[in-house]
Amino acid sequence: MSLSDYFMLVKPRIIPLLVFVALASSVIASKGLPRLGVILGVVAGGMLTSAGALTLNSYLEMGIDARMKRTQNRPLPARRIIPPGRALFMGLALVAVGLVLALLTINVLATFFIALGAVIYVPVYTIWLKPRTTWNIVLGGVAGSCTCLAGWYAVTSATPLVAWILGGLVFVWTPSHFWSLAVITEEDYYQAGIPMLPSVVGPVAASKYIVANTLILIPVSLLLIPYLAGWGGYIYLVGAIAFDLALLATNIKLLMSPTKDNAWLAFKFSAPYLAVIFLIAMIAAVA
Repeated sequence: MSLSDYFMLVKPRIIPLLVFVALASSVIASKGLPRLGVILGVVAGGMLTSAGALTLNSYLEMGIDARMKRTQNRPLPARRIIPPGRALFMGLALVAVGLVLALLTINVLATFFIALGAVIYVPVYTIWLKPRTTWNIVLGGVAGSCTCLAGWYAVTSATPLVAWILGGLVFVWTPSHFWSLAVITEEDYYQAGIPMLPSVVGPVAASKYIVANTLILIPVSLLLIPYLAGWGGYIYLVGAIAFDLALLATNIKLLMSPTKDNAWLAFKFSAPYLAVIFLIAMIAAVA
């Protein structure tokens, strides 16, 4: 056991994207840099709460992780953290500290969405949806949407339609991203008894769903344009279309040849896609 084992419980690769999306939503809402208290609440409060929710996910899924080659060496299934209850306590403590920090630095509504994201991710997605339905990732994507709403409402309650467009963008992006990963690990999910879409319908059919989902994602990404008036709107239009087409190209390549290499390409491109779209929207909002 080491500190790095505890650090791995929070799945640190996921958190930066969540925090960035929340912060970008705050910048877009304020059309500039938010006040320091908002940044602290959105970034630190959101980061701690997300870390806690991800730790609880690690605790609840340690049995599943032990049956999957990709995850069997994680700290809990590899029994490097004993007793496992330490992870449970750590997750609950991080969520509690994160929510208290958010409540002290931002407002109740924004804190509510941070808390709602944790609730959707842990009891709804991890416990209920993931082991039961191929809709697990689709519905679980609402947890990521809550980060956008928290970032927006930390600044203002005005123009709520834009806040929900940002949340919808994350929601629709989520299946394309995670189904690409699941194409790579379909055998693992099948052996573990988890009905992830590619392990149920196979990589060929899953690739069709990924392309269809991205074709929904593209128009959703363009719904922001009317809000980004002037030069900002043109900046976003050009940038969004370029990255939309690039993402679609990786998905079509996977559809034409549903190999693990092509699934890896689609997966690796989809993560920076979301960050870049939010970055362009952030730049456009302050232009």
